[in-house]
Amino acid sequence: MIMPRKVSRRRKKKRKIKYFRILIAFVVVVLLVIGFFNLPIFNITNINVVGNERVDQASVINASGFEIGDSFIFFNKENIEEKILNLPLVEEVRVKRNFPNNINIEVSERKPASTVQLLESFLLLDRFGYVIDKVDNLMLNLTLLKGIEENDSINIGDQIFEFVSEEKNNLLKLMYNGDNIYKYKMITLEDHQAELILSNDIVVGFGSYNNVEYKLDVIDQMVKTIEEDSSRQASMILMEEGPNPILVYE
Repeated sequence: MIMPRKVSRRRKKKRKIKYFRILIAFVVVVLLVIGFFNLPIFNITNINVVGNERVDQASVINASGFEIGDSFIFFNKENIEEKILNLPLVEEVRVKRNFPNNINIEVSERKPASTVQLLESFLLLDRFGYVIDKVDNLMLNLTLLKGIEENDSINIGDQIFEFVSEEKNNLLKLMYNGDNIYKYKMITLEDHQAELILSNDIVVGFGSYNNVEYKLDVIDQMVKTIEEDSSRQASMILMEEGPNPILVYE
């Protein structure tokens, strides 16, 4: 049976009206939702930065992208934390919403763990090898790293690994791996060999930059042996003076 054209046109027209009404309703709902979440009750009225000592509060807030009056409903927490971590002095950060209208930014700053002696100044490095400051005086309580050539291109936020040869790099990356750097009082990098002074004042003739991971493991084992035997005073560890490492006692 063939449907009359007038009936078919009416149904098409009704369907168009129906879809148009649905679209209008959807747009109205979206506008209401957007309007609701832009109400003043969702706007940031205060931004608190805690844990900062050397990096100023304004730098942290600027890096976050937050401004007073912004809505915090749709902000991307991970993205904001990543932006703040780009600040050279910031090691860790946590961003929290403190209802109703506050944003709390908790930062942990990079702390000096070692110092690099240059010609007329010293670089301060954290435990991961990041340059965090330049100073004029030697800080005696930090590990001293010697053998880095004077380089005007070293800036705050750089890692020291970028400014040494590849063979020295293999050693430094294992030393600047968290708390490992605190094992050493001095690290001297020469052209083809290294010398270390441990935190207990034992001198280590490290030798060449070959098998550095093995050598560092052996040094750790020897230190444990020294700590277990308090009857003798060790003074030196020689890594390449024979077929096996040598522990020298006074």
